[in-house]
Amino acid sequence: MDEAEIARLCESLSLAKEDGAIHQLEEDFQQEGLSDVSHYLVGKILSGKKVNRDAFIGLIDQLWSSISRVKIKLVGDNTFMFYFKHLEERNWIWKKRTLAF
Repeated sequence: MDEAEIARLCESLSLAKEDGAIHQLEEDFQQEGLSDVSHYLVGKILSGKKVNRDAFIGLIDQLWSSISRVKIKLVGDNTFMFYFKHLEERNWIWKKRTLAF
């Protein structure tokens, strides 16, 4: 990706004056004892097109196969919530930023 393409992509970014909707943990997450928010990451795919949910989850499973199973929920348009059983794994993913491709 060259400088001109990066500049073009940055021009299309915008910040809203207000935050978007607040998502509550779904009931099945709460029932399974997955309510500790420190074990979550939320990510948004920055694309004008809606991504295929199942294909994306399959890709994440492959990319993160070295860590324990990650629970993934679609919470909005191209926005996903990831639950990590172990805080160390969440921190490792956060530091590596392995979703930046």
